[in-house]
Amino acid sequence: MNDDDEYGSVHWQTATDLESSRTEHDSDPFSTFDVQKPSLARNSNGYENHASSSSGYDRDTFNAKHSPDTASQSKDTNTSNDSHFIAQPMTITITEPQKESEGSSGTYISYLITTHVRTITTILICAAHRCISDRNNILQTSIPTFSSRSPCRVRRRYQDFVWLYNALTFEYTASVVPPLPEKHRIEYLKGDRFGTEFVERRRQSLQWFLDRISRHPLFQQSQSTRVFLESANFKHDKQLQTVRDPSSGSVMETLSDTFLNAFTKVQKPEERFVDMKENIDKLADNLNTVERLYSRIGKRQQDLSQDYAMFANSVDGLSNLETGISSQLGQFAETSRKYSGAIKEMCEKEDLLFLNQIHEYLSYCQAAKTSLRARDQKQVDFEELSNYLQHTIQERERTMYPGRKLGDRPAVNITGFLTDKVNEARGVNMVQARQEKLERLEHKISELQDEVAKSNDVSNMFSNQVMKEFQVFEKAKTAELRNGLLDYAESHIDFFKQGASIWSAIIPILEATDVPED
Repeated sequence: MNDDDEYGSVHWQTATDLESSRTEHDSDPFSTFDVQKPSLARNSNGYENHASSSSGYDRDTFNAKHSPDTASQSKDTNTSNDSHFIAQPMTITITEPQKESEGSSGTYISYLITTHVRTITTILICAAHRCISDRNNILQTSIPTFSSRSPCRVRRRYQDFVWLYNALTFEYTASVVPPLPEKHRIEYLKGDRFGTEFVERRRQSLQWFLDRISRHPLFQQSQSTRVFLESANFKHDKQLQTVRDPSSGSVMETLSDTFLNAFTKVQKPEERFVDMKENIDKLADNLNTVERLYSRIGKRQQDLSQDYAMFANSVDGLSNLETGISSQLGQFAETSRKYSGAIKEMCEKEDLLFLNQIHEYLSYCQAAKTSLRARDQKQVDFEELSNYLQHTIQERERTMYPGRKLGDRPAVNITGFLTDKVNEARGVNMVQARQEKLERLEHKISELQDEVAKSNDVSNMFSNQVMKEFQVFEKAKTAELRNGLLDYAESHIDFFKQGASIWSAIIPILEATDVPED
């Protein structure tokens, strides 16, 4: 063990830890939902009823979109983070934007991306003997997907960031993928695509994007992230990493286009997700208010800067008339111009670091609400499949026991009654037709039961993951709002220091001006 090893944590391994490390799927997956597990148990009236419940998540179902390598890794990653959804130390910086040429394809801006993956040592201690275990049990809690612990430097363009965003969105369908900065096509039309202000604004926004990636326990361990941050042959490696959505002919997909999409509202909304959406909506409303008010403040400060510039010009004009103090007036005018420039510099800095961050965080709120809507859709899929299964079971019961009343439904199904009469008129063997219909219904019920169980698992995994995502979102919100307000305060402090220095310099000059005596 080296003296300079860094120890991030100490963990006592106990029997309780070993028991708690088992996944939640050891228990009955249908034990916690509002309705019961799909079944065909007969009730007191002799009918077979269906109900369904929530469960732990079938991760193979959730990772069905992944390629074999990605799926297996994501499966391990999700499992390992069930208990401790915590990101490892990771720092990514974006610097040195430069213009590059792509031959006949045109010109673009590339950015230097430097990644630091810090290694922290965790000592595993035996609880029974209270002693440090042997060297083989010392764990390195660094990010396993990265090939090197040394800082890695690569250059990437905006379209490469788009690839990473799309890859993470495809790979982690239940996660809140941070949004990219807007394309700002209006800047291209104005010819400002390579302007200093636009490039710096985009660089800062891309920095926030990668900051959120680095703080996310899943995103930072994604193979797509590793390829983006490490690959020296990115054009080739990203093609190998790109996965395709496997086609499936499940009952769920067959029904989704024809039946489930007609239902858009959750029948039994969970209070925790309703509260979550309300919190995000309130945050977005407050951020919109802050953005609007600061834009007003910024406009006034810009007007003030212009007024001081005009004031300087007026003093300059006065110096041409007052030849006795022409030099002092000229220096005062120059002081006013410097102060005007200081105000303008403060406005630009605050606009870049504070207002721009608020705008990007509003986009982040929208991404979080999109994730909540995706979770709601999974619950809708489950609820409507459950209803469809229940209706199919009742249809089977009506076929088995014609004329018997099922719950609050009429004893005779008019459509079925008319169909039977038409078939009788055509000479159809009703006994055989009823038997064939029962066989079809039994097969459909069996398929629907499987789909309800799968849909239930997927819905629960989305719910569990969204809860974890909200924790990451809350941490990011606190950190980013704090940093934004610090930048705003420091900008004002720097401005007032600069302003004091500017005006202090003119005081000795004015005091030294000779005033004629009467």
